[in-house]
Amino acid sequence: MMIFGRMFIPFMRGPMVWPLGSRWGWDFPFSVALFPLGIFLGLFGVLHLVLAWGLFEREPWARFLGLALGFLALIRFPFGTALGIYTLWVLLPEASASEYDRLAQNGGHVNSAAASSH
Repeated sequence: MMIFGRMFIPFMRGPMVWPLGSRWGWDFPFSVALFPLGIFLGLFGVLHLVLAWGLFEREPWARFLGLALGFLALIRFPFGTALGIYTLWVLLPEASASEYDRLAQNGGHVNSAAASSH
């Protein structure tokens, strides 16, 4: 599990000596902290991919997922905050909700004439 960490981060290669003399390796805190963090970030990456697909396909549930991820993006300063504000600005107003619902019902077509021809 720590093979790649030891290849790219040299100070993880051996145990570190604390001022009190006890020897202690870097494997424990990195394996305990970074693995769950990687799982957590990977989950958010998958959620963003699902959101992108849902918005592209105009799925009805994608607006709600976009709002939820937009609220969570607000805590990732500075770029996540900016993208979260923009996401909420686009998806949150009631006019956006009715427009998105209309697009989702028509299969992504803007006017009803194009939707009725299929």
